[in-house]
Amino acid sequence: MVVSFSDIADRLPSATVFVEVGPEGGHALVVGGLSVLERALFGLSRAGVGVALVAAEPLPLRPDLKLQALWVAPGSAPPVGVKVVRGDEVQGQRVVDEASRRAAERALCRTLAKSHQGLIDGWVNWRFSSPITRLLSSTPVMPNQITLLGSLAGLVAAALVLRGSWAAVAVAGLLLQLHSILDSCDGEMARLRFQGSRLGQWLDSISDDIVDMVFLACAGLSLGGGYATLAVATTLLRAWAHLNTYYEVYRRTGTGDLYSFRIWFEKESQAVDEVYTVRGVGGYLRALGRRDTYVFVWMLLCLFGQLEAVVVYGAGLGLVIGALSALHLMFRQPLPPRRP
Repeated sequence: MVVSFSDIADRLPSATVFVEVGPEGGHALVVGGLSVLERALFGLSRAGVGVALVAAEPLPLRPDLKLQALWVAPGSAPPVGVKVVRGDEVQGQRVVDEASRRAAERALCRTLAKSHQGLIDGWVNWRFSSPITRLLSSTPVMPNQITLLGSLAGLVAAALVLRGSWAAVAVAGLLLQLHSILDSCDGEMARLRFQGSRLGQWLDSISDDIVDMVFLACAGLSLGGGYATLAVATTLLRAWAHLNTYYEVYRRTGTGDLYSFRIWFEKESQAVDEVYTVRGVGGYLRALGRRDTYVFVWMLLCLFGQLEAVVVYGAGLGLVIGALSALHLMFRQPLPPRRP
């Protein structure tokens, strides 16, 4: 319903903006699964805006949009003192036709990678994940569904490793790398369509750890003997360490955001980029233990039939994670009171 300023002038809260669009109708075009106007409104909502006066004909909006959109007549002038924003721009590009829509969507998808991504994510994975995310953005597929699909690929990879033949192990490595790429897609989709959630945080983190640990254990069992003992033992050690991390993150934040975790020698006030951006000798050493890196190395080792090396790399990683977790429990700051 279109309202007039006289009806609402005395009821506008301070967190109100005026959204104007051009006569071309570009605000109604879909970019990354949302109309350009809808995308602008979600961005305003994330910025704390409570009410938006939209000078356009009413359009359907996603029901989970927390901002209140009040439609005013197209071409209306903004009220005095109310901030004016464009509702037909994406990444600073005005959307007026199909060509500008495609250009804006490409530009938007290039911004979806995390600023603190790992080496392989930055060099390789995004070249595959970005087009996949863009393709899926126009479908009903949800980020959590991508997570589950990727996890299925990872578990199938673990099952194939048990067969032991070079062909099965090679395909397993490729499927595990596909899981790593889809692991980027779910986060990209959540950011692209404003569909992030606490459930998604937990599902993403726990599914990744389960796939990695099951894959390593299956690799060891496929080889048998000492490799099986080493893989299973370090998998159990790693599971214990991850449980400690999940518990602490939840106690401190109430979420599953593992990027909020700070090991005992890091400052709680350090920003995510400061901790996880790959720079300096320490950053590159830490990158060897990041998932995108070791999964890519595992894939290469599987393609060359070096399953023993996969177990040794994974076991070494598990030992390091377990040792750091034990030291962290000794030296960390006291945890906050248990959440009710």
